[in-house]
Amino acid sequence: MRRVVFLLPLLFAGCSCQPDPVADGARPDAAPLAHATPAADATPPAEGTLSSVASPTLSAVAPGAADEGTTVRNYVYALLNRDRSASDAYWSGGRTSSRPDDALLRDIADLRNLRIDTDSPIARDTEQPSRLREVPVRVRAITGTGTFVFHGWYRLQPRPDGSGWEIHSASLQPVVH
Repeated sequence: MRRVVFLLPLLFAGCSCQPDPVADGARPDAAPLAHATPAADATPPAEGTLSSVASPTLSAVAPGAADEGTTVRNYVYALLNRDRSASDAYWSGGRTSSRPDDALLRDIADLRNLRIDTDSPIARDTEQPSRLREVPVRVRAITGTGTFVFHGWYRLQPRPDGSGWEIHSASLQPVVH
């Protein structure tokens, strides 16, 4: 209901961001241009001036690489498939330590189903673009003996060649119901 109240003045007054054709010296009965096309000999804007072309989003990894959340989900699905070499490849250096940060997830016996929900990544450094990202996660693991829930995060950094993200560290804690 509040949205309607805020929009009512705009309906009656018009939008202030549109030029007034009469005030600009244009004829009120003239038809507006359907499509404005830039001239072929148009020069690019001078350096340091604003351009109407949006600049690409800064990224610490190559364009087209899997995003942080997808990387974490792919890693967890490799764990579900019990493919240790594939899951270890997601870690920094291509392997985990002798006791990985998410060992409680990796060591679940009789794993039957695994669901992971990821939230938006959080920058954990001040660099532009960020080179240390934290992905909050919720994991639900179904085993032969019951269901286990974990909350925590995975921290990712760009691979040395910039081709994608790799897991730097993790923290998972069981949730008691």
